[in-house]
Amino acid sequence: MKKRWTRQTAALVAAVTAAGLLAACGGSGAANKTAAAGTQGQGSAAAGADSSASGEKTTITAVTAASPRPFTYYDESNQLTGMNIDLTNAIFAKLPQYDLRWEVTDFPSIFAGLDSNRYQLGVNNFSMNEERKEKYLFSDPMFANQLIVVAGKNVQLGDSDTIDYSDLAGLNFVGQSGIFQTTNVENYNDANPDKKININYTEEDLSVQLKDVQDGKYDFLTIDAPMYYGYYEPEFGYDLQVKNLAGFGTTDGMYSYYLLSKGSDQLLKDINSALREVIEDGTSKEINEKYFDGKDYTPDLSALTSGN
Repeated sequence: MKKRWTRQTAALVAAVTAAGLLAACGGSGAANKTAAAGTQGQGSAAAGADSSASGEKTTITAVTAASPRPFTYYDESNQLTGMNIDLTNAIFAKLPQYDLRWEVTDFPSIFAGLDSNRYQLGVNNFSMNEERKEKYLFSDPMFANQLIVVAGKNVQLGDSDTIDYSDLAGLNFVGQSGIFQTTNVENYNDANPDKKININYTEEDLSVQLKDVQDGKYDFLTIDAPMYYGYYEPEFGYDLQVKNLAGFGTTDGMYSYYLLSKGSDQLLKDINSALREVIEDGTSKEINEKYFDGKDYTPDLSALTSGN
């Protein structure tokens, strides 16, 4: 059911998000906490290298920032949930050689924890880039994505369903510093100094940003289509125009992945194998449809390796 959007609603959403992240960090002096997230480490698959000889399970600590919704978040009962969480639990349900544990921390600490091997698996709808490829292992694609432009009704974007950054030159973009969407605009501006997009940096919650675009404070922002259609649009009932962003769809390799520490080759092999199973048996499709208003963003099997 659509909700009437007010500035008070935005403040409440931001407060709840901040509270969830504060709880995730354990308040002052605590970096993270263990989070319950469903069945862990059951099922059938080839045994991991560390546990096959002794028959004992190898503990795998998966870490997430519990944001953004609906990929990973706390529900009304303060339980860790989301598409990424359910899919990961389904994968490890097929890997009995592992005991899956969950922890929640702030986003930058995910990488520090992987570097130190405090965590073995990063679960936060990660995109792939060259810097990360130098430091971490990436799973096969676990989610197929599409970046979209969400603009005010009065912004002139033409009749095409797909546009590129050059069509947005001179307009006012809003976004948080350091995230994928904002970095893309910065890179475009660096390559096109005569046709720049005006960047407005903010730390506001995404729900507030979308409302500001709707109200005309900014012209547009970019967002993952599943996030917009799966949560923000049905939850808040925005009246905005939407265009696909050229070069940022599944045909362009716009996927999300699990992130693993270097040297975790056996774990990577096992995750890829079980990921293929949950795609083939329809579990991934079922999880996607649950969180994305009946839409399925499961990668095509041709995007996967052989599972080895």
